[in-house]
Amino acid sequence: MKIFMKINWRVEQGIKKWKAWASAFAVLFALAAVGCASTSNSGGALLPEGIESAEIPQVDSKGYLYFNPGYPIVVSGGLFNLGLSDDAPSETVSMERATLILGSTTANIGASLEFSSVGDSQSAWNMVKDTLDAKEFWGRNQGDLILLATGDQGWRDAVTSAYADDSLISVSEHSPSGWNLLSHLPKTPPSKPVMAGVLQLDAAMLQSLMSSVDIEVEGIGNAFGLVRVDSLAFAIYTDDPLNMSTELSYDSILNSGSGILFVSQSGYPGPIVSFMLGVMSDRTDLELIELATTNARYRTVDDLHLIIKNRGSLLYASIATSREDAEALIISALFD
Repeated sequence: MKIFMKINWRVEQGIKKWKAWASAFAVLFALAAVGCASTSNSGGALLPEGIESAEIPQVDSKGYLYFNPGYPIVVSGGLFNLGLSDDAPSETVSMERATLILGSTTANIGASLEFSSVGDSQSAWNMVKDTLDAKEFWGRNQGDLILLATGDQGWRDAVTSAYADDSLISVSEHSPSGWNLLSHLPKTPPSKPVMAGVLQLDAAMLQSLMSSVDIEVEGIGNAFGLVRVDSLAFAIYTDDPLNMSTELSYDSILNSGSGILFVSQSGYPGPIVSFMLGVMSDRTDLELIELATTNARYRTVDDLHLIIKNRGSLLYASIATSREDAEALIISALFD
């Protein structure tokens, strides 16, 4: 999964962490293969501020991501990673939030970036406008917004038309089942949610995710072709400021001490999910650990810590840079 602006894979440490994330995704997807179904909105999760009013283009899509740390963040041209020339403007601007929509693959992305002022938006636009056409991006500056789209021509045309016609829909209406899944994230997590989203995962999307990180870890890539995955909700939590003066990437998120929590739901009863979790754990080297008054499955993936646990038919997975943080996320979901 990559966050709209094409992430720089040349940094070896960044690649290593991306592989860890991808293999953790893979383990979760394999475990979620018991089959998914929509859920009732029985939760009341703490989500990034404003997500309920966030809107995305009314186009055929596979998910969305909403980002709002609750305060303005400073960004520069490096955020867009559009191959800016050395003499490109180097000023920084202040951004409030972003809403991204994902097409059939990770190459097809649309985004609405909301800046702190019209002036900040115009300055950001000046940084990138001359490079958009050459990089197969479509973009438009509109008040305090920058609207962007990248991917194949059909996708860019659809997103462009939706933004031009104001053909937008709230994320809750776009995917009611995904919105319901989000409601099962914690009400009182150990740190603040700054990103949240939903992915609808079919075979093509799974292949795209794997190709994005060029990974084949312990046969997990082969397992992707054997599983049927429906939808997955997630949120990223942190108490540290996210300084994205160079790029917005999972590398910078991890370096800030953030953690991520996933939730999916099986169509099978809890006992069957627990049984299949045990079977899959044996195949993926997941260790059985004690967790508060229950137990969970645990493993390390490079320098990250992965914990997986079901609560009835709901299946949770947390990833963090420390085992303590990963455990805290899972506990907040299980006992909230």
